[in-house]
This record gives sequence, structure tokens and C-alpha cells, in this order.
Amino acid sequence: MKNMGGTPCFVGMGGHKIFYWKFGNGNKKPIVFLHGLLDESFGFRRVIKELLNDGYPLYVFDLPGYGKSKLPLVKYLYQIDVWADLLLECFEKLELKEICLVGHSMGGLTSQHLVLQDIHKRVQKLILLAPGGIPHPERERMRKILFPKTEKQVILLLRYLYGEEFPEPGYLFRHILVTIWNEKPNEYLQENTLRREDEIFFDSKMKGIQVPTLILAGAEDEITPPFMMKKMKSYIKKSKLVWIPKVRHAIHLEKPEIVAKNIRIFYNT
Repeated sequence: MKNMGGTPCFVGMGGHKIFYWKFGNGNKKPIVFLHGLLDESFGFRRVIKELLNDGYPLYVFDLPGYGKSKLPLVKYLYQIDVWADLLLECFEKLELKEICLVGHSMGGLTSQHLVLQDIHKRVQKLILLAPGGIPHPERERMRKILFPKTEKQVILLLRYLYGEEFPEPGYLFRHILVTIWNEKPNEYLQENTLRREDEIFFDSKMKGIQVPTLILAGAEDEITPPFMMKKMKSYIKKSKLVWIPKVRHAIHLEKPEIVAKNIRIFYNT
């Protein structure tokens, strides 16, 4: 198990379990993290390290079907709105409320679904890191980039995530990534998302998000580019958009100290 230094925990969901790392205690309002596509909770390790001494209760989840949050291989379950419903049930079981919810990329899209499904208003604030939510105008090109089938496409995706300076991975690592990223869960997710694109990508339906929202975005991101982030800000009434210069899509890994600083400021306002 990749160890983030916190307490590893599971929430029983009746037939399967959702995994999360727990950091800190006390009476402060919790901060909950949801990772992006082809990632897991371990991806937030650098941001968590920056926040550890601030005394926040931190909950870092593996999304359903990812990491240690195994789901049955039933195609219907691999849908973002289904995950949002499962996570809301997790929050209820853990008695989490007044949550500051942080989601990166696909986790940001899942977070939006979660907030719009949150009839008990457990989420008080929303932080979206390079979030999905608006259909990309170059849909087919993005699909090939985000769901790589070959080692060459893996390298291309890493360039989109981290930029040209990211060192090219070795043969074994490339081969492992191709194998993992083409397993059934990702295949099911891709098929379900494309089939229900109008329901999964909110676009103007984001206007229904009423909680205070911070959008953090990389100025050089091509996966969720600036024009999409500006459109998202225009839809979410109580939102603020902050740019991180010279950064692409993986802002939580490239600039964890800046991400943590903005989380801290937004949490305390």
C-alpha cells in the first residue's frame, strides 16, 4: 500500500467498501479530497503534507472503482453521478458535515455532481482544481489523450499533465501504465461517459451550484484550458477563479504549496 502517513480507513457500503486516508482530529470543519482520472488518493500527498500542521481534519478518498475502493465489475457502477451518490452515502455514514470539498479534474466533476445531489447540504464550500465539467471542443483528440492505448500515447498524456520538462518514463513503467489504464473500470467509465455526455458534463447546468466555490487552474492547461475555466466561473454564481502561472493540468503535484495556500485562504474566509 502506498503510505501517505495518515490512518487508512474503509467505509462499508454493503457488498463493497470505499477507502480513504484520515489525517488530524479536532472540531474544525473537515476538508475532503477527490482525485482525478487515472489517479488515486496518493496523488494528493504533496498538498496534504503542506496542510498537515494546520489542524484540519483531512479525508482523502479513493474514488469508487479506483485504488482500494474496489467496485464489482458491473458496468452501470462506473458512472460519475453514481459515484457522487456513493460518496454522499459515505459522508453520511462518517457523519461529515460543513465540508470543504476539494476535487481535481474528474474529481472536480464528481464534486459538482455531489454538490447538486447534496439535498442535506453537507458540503459548505467547493474547491475545484483544473475541473472537468464543460465538454471539450476537441472531443475525439481529448478522448485519445485521456484514455491512452499505447506507450506513445502514455508519454503524450504525461506531457499534457506535467509539460515538456517531465522526464520520459522508462519502458517498464510505460508498459505498466498502459496495462492499468486499459483495465475494465476505465473502459466502462469511458463508454458510460460518452453515452451520457449531456448528463455527465453540466455546462450551463452548473448554475445550480449555490455554495461558495474556488476554481484553481493552470494557465497552460490544455485538458481543461483557460476558456473553459472562464466559462465555468460565469456559470457558478458564487465562484472565484485563480490562475497558477506556468502550470498545466496536474497543479496539485506541480505547485502543491500554492494549491495548499489557496485552500487555506478559502477555507478561512
